Amino acid sequence: MNYFVKKLNQKISKRCLKIGIIGIGYVGIKLVLAFSKNQNLIYCFDKDKNKIKLLKKGKSPYSYIENKEIKNKLKYLNLENNIVDVKNCDVVIFCLPTPLKRGKPDLSDIVEAWKQIKYLIKPGQLIVIESTVYPGCTEEIFYSYLSRKFDLDNNIFLSYSPERENPGDKKFGFKNTPKVVSGFKKNSLNLVAGLYNIIVNKVIKSPSIKIAETSKLLENIYRSVNISLINELKIACDNLGVDLYKVIDISSTKPFGFQKFTPGPGAGGHCIPVDPGYFSWLSKKKGFEIRFIKLAEEINFFRIKYIIKKIEFVIKNLKFKKRILILGLSYKKNIEDIRESASAKIFSKLKLKKYKIDYCDPYVQKFVYTENKKSIKINSKKQSKNIFKKYDLIIIATDHDRFNYNDIINSKKTIIDLRGRFRNIKKNNIYIF
Repeated sequence: MNYFVKKLNQKISKRCLKIGIIGIGYVGIKLVLAFSKNQNLIYCFDKDKNKIKLLKKGKSPYSYIENKEIKNKLKYLNLENNIVDVKNCDVVIFCLPTPLKRGKPDLSDIVEAWKQIKYLIKPGQLIVIESTVYPGCTEEIFYSYLSRKFDLDNNIFLSYSPERENPGDKKFGFKNTPKVVSGFKKNSLNLVAGLYNIIVNKVIKSPSIKIAETSKLLENIYRSVNISLINELKIACDNLGVDLYKVIDISSTKPFGFQKFTPGPGAGGHCIPVDPGYFSWLSKKKGFEIRFIKLAEEINFFRIKYIIKKIEFVIKNLKFKKRILILGLSYKKNIEDIRESASAKIFSKLKLKKYKIDYCDPYVQKFVYTENKKSIKINSKKQSKNIFKKYDLIIIATDHDRFNYNDIINSKKTIIDLRGRFRNIKKNNIYIF
């Protein structure tokens, strides 16, 4: 075993690593909390200075993480946010966003961060990329410099480990979700496996970085396709007079070959609408277009149009002032993330149609939509028992657990449920779309 491998292994086994995490977003913050145990010291880097300020005060930047979790870990955190400190780290982990822009991967955050730190990299460090990228991207960005300046896999180590974070999931968290790891070669692979063995129950070694990169895309392509399938079946079953939720309940009794998906207003978040686009873009670049991915995108886009049409049909039949309250703007329940949120898109489209519409979301206090090329800010209405009095139509767009569903039912208002929360309640004033 060479000197650098031995030294890193010793630090891993003793839990006395200095770990730099670049990007304290939904993924990065979980790594901060998970690694900040024992003697590990975590360097936090983020271009959003407000996140760093909040952490210094012992406050959480995210609603689903309690302040006490941050306060309990403060002594293990270096929050100076000075990028020069990268040179002090044993491990550097990239957790930066990689969105799609006009159908193309936007890797600018990773590329920019790498430009800033690559001259600070020194022998003996392990570099890990957690951001979603296309197959071959890790080596494209990092290999050229590292192979020229270092003896790759002997005195510098390159790894890819796709994030599998599911914000708001109470059943599967960081620790009990198997962690996929990959490395440039054997030493990198074994080191990154040892690193994550500190914080997760099970590590899965990928045969190559490319396979690990592709596995992340496949996971979300699978979800995207099935979400679009179930959303299209919802429309078809409505036309056939069949209760799809009861169909799903019956089908779910099969112990093999079936995974449960439920209808909603569309696909949202950073991963599901984006990751399939990564694979589609690369595949098209290589001369092959994946029709399933494109079709899934089209169906989920149509789903929003269909819901808007159904909402407008209900609105036309309302007798009173036609004031609308949308409950929930985030893309899924119990989190504040509105990235690619179908619920937020529905709100924006109805707002642009000049309907008298407000929203209530305990996780999204402020929302910005665009009207006539101008950004317009709107605040969430505060939850209360009497909030529904002045509205004629209530739309459950995101079914947060914080909402009082008994109050919603008892309001006796017209209700449109886009999440199937009231699927077992048969009343003339409730529509399940």
